[in-house]
Amino acid sequence: MYEEIELMMRQVKLGGMAKEWRSVQFESTEQYVTDLLKLEMKEREANRINRMVKTAGFRVLKTLDDFVWTPAIELPSGLTAEYMEELQFLTPKENLIFMGTVGTGKTHLATAIALKACQEGRRVRFYTAASLANILLEKNNKGTLNNYLSTLKKVELIVIDEIGFVPLHKDAAELLFQVISDCYERKSLIITSNLEFSQWNTVFGDNRLTAALVDRLIHHSHIVIFSGESYRLTQSMQRQRTH
Repeated sequence: MYEEIELMMRQVKLGGMAKEWRSVQFESTEQYVTDLLKLEMKEREANRINRMVKTAGFRVLKTLDDFVWTPAIELPSGLTAEYMEELQFLTPKENLIFMGTVGTGKTHLATAIALKACQEGRRVRFYTAASLANILLEKNNKGTLNNYLSTLKKVELIVIDEIGFVPLHKDAAELLFQVISDCYERKSLIITSNLEFSQWNTVFGDNRLTAALVDRLIHHSHIVIFSGESYRLTQSMQRQRTH
């Protein structure tokens, strides 16, 4: 009989109830039905967030709980860790730009903030600069670029990781510029780079385009500098010492 009830629940798409209904205590009809519905709503919300996390395209999931704020992370005047962690920069559509050497925690923090945004029901996309450039080139060649850009308009936060690792093709640089321009005062960006702005022309290959890009980016941005040694390297050295 239990199996039959659970089968019927699943047939009418009440998967949350089907999993947990036997654990609900009956005290009154109203309480019982309310508790069953709460189970279903909780399950649906969890499934919705899981879909949003999957759609975001994170390479690896990192959380704020695992992130260590060190003295080597320099916050600009007026910016606090809480402001970033509590996603307060999203409402005024501000950008976060994380700059510093490889392995100092830029991608971890960008991922963790974006994951929290997902968990709070906000639409997020995560790209490396190279992967986004390749996607834009491919869509442009297939004639589907405008459709793709339309889907990005519904997103609240875009992470572009690793600007500076790979020089971009001229067409790709122009398309990436278009995406960043479209975000201006409409949504927030988190950008990570191992290069200072003065070196970005080595990535984009065009001084005028680079200057225009940087100008748009920094207008509503908080620039966080990650200095010091690579913490990946430090952790690896510590592990070796303990063995």
